[in-house]
Amino acid sequence: MGHIKLGTLPRTRAWQEVVGLITAGADVSQIANATIRAADKAFSFVLNDEGFTEAVWLMVQFAIAAKKDNYNEHLQSAGINLSQDTSLPDLAAAVAEAMDRKIEFNGSRSDLGEMSQRALVGALVEHISPKLPSLFAPEPSNVKAALVSLGKKREFGELSRTFFAKLTNESMNYFLSKTLATHLGEGQRFATMNEMGQFEKALTTHCKEASLIVEQFSADWFSKHKYEEGGDISRESSNGFASYALKKMKDELREGARADAR
Repeated sequence: MGHIKLGTLPRTRAWQEVVGLITAGADVSQIANATIRAADKAFSFVLNDEGFTEAVWLMVQFAIAAKKDNYNEHLQSAGINLSQDTSLPDLAAAVAEAMDRKIEFNGSRSDLGEMSQRALVGALVEHISPKLPSLFAPEPSNVKAALVSLGKKREFGELSRTFFAKLTNESMNYFLSKTLATHLGEGQRFATMNEMGQFEKALTTHCKEASLIVEQFSADWFSKHKYEEGGDISRESSNGFASYALKKMKDELREGARADAR
């Protein structure tokens, strides 16, 4: 099947609204909401994207493995190969390789899948790094202890929140990047690169704030399904979770825009 690109959004009325909001200097929340509406059809296949569903599945497996007698063995069954002396860079590489193997085997590599891969790796590194010693190079046991903490309800909720925030932010930037560049320069919305950078940072913050809606939902979902499914969670349940969490993110971003407009 090859690599599936999302492509550039057509000059629809919805996308013209996005451009108009940027030109008019609208709030980040309004631009984010308009971008989601304009990109809705382009992302209509997200729930069937192998990269997206695999990223969520692997995120769930890290949390499930934490309560298993043999942590590494469970992760290996999910395609993640960690050595006994795994470092943080090793962890990032192992997750990326696991997703690459899955996607290449199914011949379904896509832009969205690659965004999902980066979001998962980034979320894991961001979540685990603060738990490691800051003055000395972390020992393998430190990395393992940090990973095992993901089995806690609250920790999974926080990791999930970071993943969906990163994925949503990168997805919007995918479509906005070229348009923002055309509004850079004297007399434009962004007079300098610094101003455009500030907008991009504000968009990242906006996505992070909106992702709060996913945190508690993810924590409760994980606790419920781990109990109901006897300590394991099926792919079907994981895919359902991925779908609903993404919907909650989109709904929250839209609600945020309406609140800011009032």
